[in-house]
Amino acid sequence: MGVFDIAFLIATVTIAAPILLAATGELVSQRAGVMNVGLEGIMLGGAFGGYLTMAVTGSIGLGFIGGIVAGLLFGALMAVLAIEAKVDQIVAGIAINLLGFGVTAFLNADLFPGAESFTPLSRVALPVLSQIPVLGEAIFTQNVFVYAVIVVVVGVGLALNRTTWGIGLKAVGENPVAADAAGVSVRGIRWAGVLFAGACAGAAGAYVSIGDVGVFREAMVGGRGYLALAAVLFGGWRLGGLLVAVAIFAGADALQLRLQASGDVPPEVWVMALVAVAVFLIVGRLRRRTAPVTTVEIIGIVAVLVSGALALLQPAITVPAPLWLALPYVLALSALAAGGRRRHRAPQALTIPYTRSEA
Repeated sequence: MGVFDIAFLIATVTIAAPILLAATGELVSQRAGVMNVGLEGIMLGGAFGGYLTMAVTGSIGLGFIGGIVAGLLFGALMAVLAIEAKVDQIVAGIAINLLGFGVTAFLNADLFPGAESFTPLSRVALPVLSQIPVLGEAIFTQNVFVYAVIVVVVGVGLALNRTTWGIGLKAVGENPVAADAAGVSVRGIRWAGVLFAGACAGAAGAYVSIGDVGVFREAMVGGRGYLALAAVLFGGWRLGGLLVAVAIFAGADALQLRLQASGDVPPEVWVMALVAVAVFLIVGRLRRRTAPVTTVEIIGIVAVLVSGALALLQPAITVPAPLWLALPYVLALSALAAGGRRRHRAPQALTIPYTRSEA
């Protein structure tokens, strides 16, 4: 197995949990027509809110509530800007990010000149399920936050596809004029979506600070909010696609942590790269059977050949740690670059303000 052992799977699930929660909230918001680019700042606010609350109360449960409240406050600000004031959503999101960075850095330096650390969440093995080979230890021997994320994701999936509210939310994101005419509150649905995204991002941030690391550091979210945004886009605004995207990003992050300490690149990494690119090419070709070969496919074929050669020859290649650190974000940029082809899957009214008088 090499680097792809049980420890890698456990790390992937642990890393994926906060990204998945934030991305699920953002999916709901975008399905309602509001793109919250400020997820990174909101997660930072949640991380500090959870840290501050736990420092005051000593309760990790209240700490998570503090993180959620902080996320709701940032979410409400985003809703006021995007829904009420009809500010450009991208600009509003950038402002939220800057605010999150600035406020948390200032308050942390002012209130906590000496860092205070806490004991992170402990792992809890679920009876019977934890005995399943491989998956039992990776998924069902996790902390309570991971289990809560699974419940939230399942609940969101059911709400989006099996409830009247979910149908109304999708209608608001696709055609707010028609939804309004049918009696659906466009303003109310969008507010609910943005606040839900804020609460999810706040809880995810609190997990990073008090549930996983046990301390708050400036900019400690480390781009997870951006990865969550990229996951929604890469997943084609579908919950199933989002799960795949988060798994890829989290796996890449877990892999780069292992590779930083491994020295030379292990041969199984080249094999994994070969398989991943080959699957991507095959799936793409099956979807475009009659289309001519594209430049991307030619590059992919070359990548498969190079990866195969490296796997067979096993040369001693050492990659600097900063390049490994960039791996998940390179994948995220690739997802954003491919977003143009998926734009037709986006909600039709995404980022478009709605004024009832236009109906």
